[in-house]
Amino acid sequence: MFRIALLLLSVLFGSATALAHPVGPGAEYVVQLEDELGRMLPTFHHGGRTYLLGRYGQRYNIRVRNQTDRRVEAVVTVDGRDVVSGRAGDYTRERGYVLGPYGQVLIEGFRTSEREVAAFRFTDPADSYSARMGTPQHVGVIGVALFREHSRPRPLAQRDGRWPARKSRARKGAPGPAAEAEGMAPPERARRKAGMARRMAPADDQEVLSGLTRSRRSNLGTQYGEARSSHVSTTRFRRHDRATPDRVIVLHYDDEQGLLARGIRVYPAHHAGVDPQPFPHNRFAPPPPH
Repeated sequence: MFRIALLLLSVLFGSATALAHPVGPGAEYVVQLEDELGRMLPTFHHGGRTYLLGRYGQRYNIRVRNQTDRRVEAVVTVDGRDVVSGRAGDYTRERGYVLGPYGQVLIEGFRTSEREVAAFRFTDPADSYSARMGTPQHVGVIGVALFREHSRPRPLAQRDGRWPARKSRARKGAPGPAAEAEGMAPPERARRKAGMARRMAPADDQEVLSGLTRSRRSNLGTQYGEARSSHVSTTRFRRHDRATPDRVIVLHYDDEQGLLARGIRVYPAHHAGVDPQPFPHNRFAPPPPH
C-alpha cells in the first residue's frame, strides 16, 4: 500500500542546472512519466535537462523508484503545486510518499483524500491546475525531492552492568513522535528557524530558483482531472536531514512543437495527414542519424 507521511524542511525545485536525470540500475532514485497503459513517455536529454514529450488531453502518471536499501520519502510537485496538498511547492512543510527499500510508488494525480486523486492530464497552460491556482509561471515542470530516513544509532555496549542513559527527546525544537506519526506541523520555534534559514539563503541560490521562471514557457500544463481511486495511509517517518534532500530530480515536459522549438529532435517524427507505410522504400536497414 502506498503511504504518506509528514515532511519538515527546505525550498522548492532545487537546482535548475542539475544534470539530466539518470536512469538504470546504477541510479539510486528513478522518476519517470507513464501513459495510462504504463508506457514510459518519450524522454530526451538536452542542455543538461531531461524533457518529456506529452500530448494534449493525455493522462499520465508519475512513477518514483527507490533503488536503495533504505526507506525514503518523496515530495512531488507538478507545475509548482504539491501533489498531496495542492499548495505551492515547499518541502519545508508538505507531506510526501514513503517508499520502502527497493520500493516504488505510482502517483496518478493530485490527492483529494486518502481514497482518491484528481488525475493528471496534459492541457492548455491556461487551463492547468497551477494557472487556475495563481502560479502560471511554473507550468511545465515536475520536481521530486527525496529524503533518506533517519537511522537510529545502535546502543553502546553495556558497561559495568548498566546501559548508558538515553537522551531525552524533549530538547528544544525537536518534534515528538506524535507530530511525526499524525502529520502535525512542526513546532513554532522550528518553523521560525526554517524561515530564517530561507531568508539567509545565498544570493546564488535565489538566482537559480528565479531562473526557472524565466525559462521558455511550455505549450502544455497539467489539469486537475477526473477522480480516480487511489488509497493511502499515514506512517511514521523521520528525515535523516530535515533541511536538505538527498536528491532533487527535475523533469520538464512539453508538446512536440515546444520540444522542437528548444532544438530537440523528436523521434519518431509525427506528420499530421500522412498515412504510415508498412514497406517504405529502403531494401536494407540504414544506420540511424547521428
